[in-house]
Amino acid sequence: MSDSVDGDDHGSEDAVLLRRAGIRPTRQRLAVLRTIRTGGRRHLTPESFHQELADAGLRLSLATVYNTLNHFAGHGLLRRVGFCDRTYFCTHAAPHHHFYDEATGRLEDIDGPQPGVTLVPAPPEGMEVVGVEIIVRLRRTDPSGAE
Repeated sequence: MSDSVDGDDHGSEDAVLLRRAGIRPTRQRLAVLRTIRTGGRRHLTPESFHQELADAGLRLSLATVYNTLNHFAGHGLLRRVGFCDRTYFCTHAAPHHHFYDEATGRLEDIDGPQPGVTLVPAPPEGMEVVGVEIIVRLRRTDPSGAE
């Protein structure tokens, strides 16, 4: 896949969005962004998103997918959510918190009023707090799943 962007993509909404975020629109980045936006609000793992791109006929290395998702997160287009040994990329970039289903590994946005932290400890010397992430861990009350 070439890095150049053809005339049709040059002025696209996705290209404008990338430019506004300070990211140079390339064919790969545009394809990744289109796939993210087409899928709606969700939580991506690099591995599952790599497979989704492959299923759509986009052949990118897993390293390219990791790098692109990290690049988008670094410029505010996605939110990186690290939990245990997993990294998720949340397509809803506004500040919010998450539910985590321990049985399935599914991460889900908490909609509506957000939980808060009343006492944030002072950071170590030379550091500053840049955010607080709340992840509410869930499990079924009835392991069989019956209601």
